[in-house]
Amino acid sequence: MSDRLSANEIADLVGCKPNQRCRMAAWLRKNHWKHEIDGNGLPIVARAYRDRKLGISEDKNQSKYADAPNRQAFA
Repeated sequence: MSDRLSANEIADLVGCKPNQRCRMAAWLRKNHWKHEIDGNGLPIVARAYRDRKLGISEDKNQSKYADAPNRQAFA
């Protein structure tokens, strides 16, 4: 599996056909997704970025909150 999304995966995300590169790029810009454009005009989106953006990241080591409440805060 590649580190970046394929044209079909980006098209599925955006809701267009894989050959509609301008529409893909416009959707990514409109929705504030970080991306680059390759030499063929195809947007490049990192797979890990897509996972984080959609909330499906499998990174379980870095938790934003502790597992237990901080009882010292109430003392």
